Amino acid sequence: MKTLIIYASKYGCVADCATDLKSKLSGDVTLVDVKKMDKDLDLDNFETIIIGGSVYIGNIAKELKSFCRGNLELLCRKKLGLFLCCGQVDQANEFFENNFQLRLLKHAQITECFGGEARPEKMNLVDSSLLKAVTKGDFSSFEILDKNIEKFAEAFN
Repeated sequence: MKTLIIYASKYGCVADCATDLKSKLSGDVTLVDVKKMDKDLDLDNFETIIIGGSVYIGNIAKELKSFCRGNLELLCRKKLGLFLCCGQVDQANEFFENNFQLRLLKHAQITECFGGEARPEKMNLVDSSLLKAVTKGDFSSFEILDKNIEKFAEAFN
């Protein structure tokens, strides 16, 4: 089975989670950053497509939203999974509903939140300041949820 994991990662958390997920999946798995995607990539070559992104101020990357909108029909013919990385795990369902078309959500075999990491040292000044203001500098609630990555992989293996 050929699987494509397409993701958008601003500060590396999603890329790290996508790489971890890839290591847990069986078969031929290809990782692609949507921001660096080759326009000649033939999505028809993949039986399974997994889409992942990070949430910033309630939204995923515009490139990922555009990819989903532009490929909705094709994505709904594939085995599909969606994942998010975010610090507000309790709001994950809301983030899924606000960022993915309902048809895509209903078609997905699994949707899962992988948690998130605060990486202020990698952030630009605006994002870092916003994160520190919202969390009051306490990043202890941010963590990657390995059990959710395992659960996601099991759904596809």
